[in-house]
Amino acid sequence: MKQNRRQWNGTRSNDPVELVQVCWLEVTGSVEVKHGKKYQIGFKISLKADAFGWGGCPVFMMAKLGKKGKYTSRKMKPLDHLGKEAAEIPDEKVEILVPEQGENQLYFGLYEVWNGKWKGGLLIHHAFIREVK
Repeated sequence: MKQNRRQWNGTRSNDPVELVQVCWLEVTGSVEVKHGKKYQIGFKISLKADAFGWGGCPVFMMAKLGKKGKYTSRKMKPLDHLGKEAAEIPDEKVEILVPEQGENQLYFGLYEVWNGKWKGGLLIHHAFIREVK
């Protein structure tokens, strides 16, 4: 991951990445998934003690199949309720069913791009894509 030190901090692969300060949060990834399966998308995150700007921010988790696919999204609870202990989100699940035919590249992300408030102190431990049985 290419990092701007004013926005992100963290270089070791096993440590969480720290959001230092941004007014636009967009954390994205993609992965190839199997046709005919259902997947749950989420992130394991926490907030530092000095985190700021998360009160009332509309944070969304979104996922779609293929670059031109339609997003499935869920509005998360404001992140200011999180503590220093890492927790998996969402409480509301983001799940996506991969049809038997068509796209199998899953694009996903965590977004807060509407508020314009400066925010920081978010720790992202990892993203996960789980097959739902």
